[in-house]
Amino acid sequence: MTAPEKKPERVRLTSGRKELRELIQTCEAIREHKFNPFFLDIGLAVETLRKYFPHWDLLDDHCLDAETIRDLAEVLGLQKSQLRYQSSALYTNPEMLERKFHSLSIKRLGEIFLKSWHPIVEREQLTVDAVREGLAYWDQLLSYEERRKRLALRRPAQPVAADLDSLVKSGIMTREEFAKSLRGLWEELRAQTGEDGSIEYWSFVRRDSYQETVQRAYYVSFLLTYGYAKMLRDAGELKLMSLATPTEKTTAGLVSFPIAIPKDGQSTIPANPF
Repeated sequence: MTAPEKKPERVRLTSGRKELRELIQTCEAIREHKFNPFFLDIGLAVETLRKYFPHWDLLDDHCLDAETIRDLAEVLGLQKSQLRYQSSALYTNPEMLERKFHSLSIKRLGEIFLKSWHPIVEREQLTVDAVREGLAYWDQLLSYEERRKRLALRRPAQPVAADLDSLVKSGIMTREEFAKSLRGLWEELRAQTGEDGSIEYWSFVRRDSYQETVQRAYYVSFLLTYGYAKMLRDAGELKLMSLATPTEKTTAGLVSFPIAIPKDGQSTIPANPF
């Protein structure tokens, strides 16, 4: 029996140089974050170096061997850094964890679960009587269509303006009280404006308390509606002008002009609402 024929030395060294260059390329890809550091088996790479090292005679081959060792050392450092980070973050390899689960018995898994189980809610036991009560409720419950017919609500009333009659009916004040308050505010306006003069709206309406400010603004709206006064716009400001002879009738062609009154105090009421 003859021994198997050995490959020529030239072919073996050529194959070794090719394997080392492939190792260097793999290490370079790992440094560029193209592969995970553990993509490369360091142990297998070292065995490859040991296999070809005794056959290197040329300086270039020794330089290639040294370059491979340097790159493998860098990859080994990256593996160490990743392991240190994973251990600090309590990281567990999924494959290792899966193998660990498969190796444990059902009893041991149950014990681990009971030790790590920390419920935050509690549910009472569902008894047979509770189930029967629930079934009886659903059996007696009418269909959605039937319940919808019973719960059908009429269309709600549309909002209306609060006029003098509304105030009287609601009992807030009598007609005489309202007329007296309205005339008193009109006389105050006449005293501050004269016959042909005017006053800035907020200067007349604003008072120390929010309640009084709203009340005066409300009365002013009736002064305008019943023809006691006029509202003018002069240079971007709202001004009030009293009329010498009030009509005491609703003026035709009035335009609703809402004016916001902040509730957080007098100082926040804008002097110029435009």
